[in-house]
Amino acid sequence: MTKRGKLCILAAVSAALLLGGALIYFHDDVAQKHIEDSMIKYKPTQAVRNELDKITSDMITETAALKDTNSEAATETEAGEIPVIFASDTLPDNVRQSLIDSVQALHSAYPDCIGWLYIPDTSIDEPVMRCNDNEYYLNHAFDGSSLQAGSVFLDCRCEGRFMNPINILYSHNMRNGSMFADIPKYSEESYFEAHKYGWLATPETVYRIDFFSCAKAGWKDLLYDGGTSLSEWIPHIFDRSAVSREITYSDEDRFISLSTCSYEFQNARTILTGKLTETNGG
Repeated sequence: MTKRGKLCILAAVSAALLLGGALIYFHDDVAQKHIEDSMIKYKPTQAVRNELDKITSDMITETAALKDTNSEAATETEAGEIPVIFASDTLPDNVRQSLIDSVQALHSAYPDCIGWLYIPDTSIDEPVMRCNDNEYYLNHAFDGSSLQAGSVFLDCRCEGRFMNPINILYSHNMRNGSMFADIPKYSEESYFEAHKYGWLATPETVYRIDFFSCAKAGWKDLLYDGGTSLSEWIPHIFDRSAVSREITYSDEDRFISLSTCSYEFQNARTILTGKLTETNGG
């Protein structure tokens, strides 16, 4: 075979591989869009999400102003920490109940669904799944169909009502910007400060998430050991944090970590962690 012939074959093979990869990527995007469309009837309504957006924006503005005036933040605790200024734990009754109703409907149709995670001004607006292993929802949608993007899911070692002191969620860092692709952005201080609150609805209640750490760690790090005492786990988070805010906590508090792949080193993970605060109607 001539050199020109070999080059032609090589070019044809390369083109076929590129086309095949593009078709797979296109197929995955189409499948993901189909799942998103089928999920619409279960999602919190746009009006509710708009209300959460406004509440969150107001909290960020108010807490930033309080921090600037060094009011509560200037008071040191016995441990020498500066307490984080948390916002009100009250949500409008209609907003809170609508969120609970949405999750109840989804849980009734798909029992593996245990919650809905929403972080304003990000792509994170997803049901939270849980099953008896940490593999299934890596490549399955909320309805059990095969999906490369997978789902947001709770570590199977955690019970399904977020009652563990440490609750760990996983999802992919998708190159199309979906799922947990926004989590690594929290390693930038300005992004962290602009997105420091999230919301978690369950069939029973709604939690506000007060994020305080964006950490970088390996996939076998102590951060993933939910049996670790908070007195050891919290300082370890700060040791691994790229961005953090000081917190105060007690043994009765509960926390949630959002984990996804990142690429700073082999098997790197970015872990966004927050304190769960149960809301009241009002």
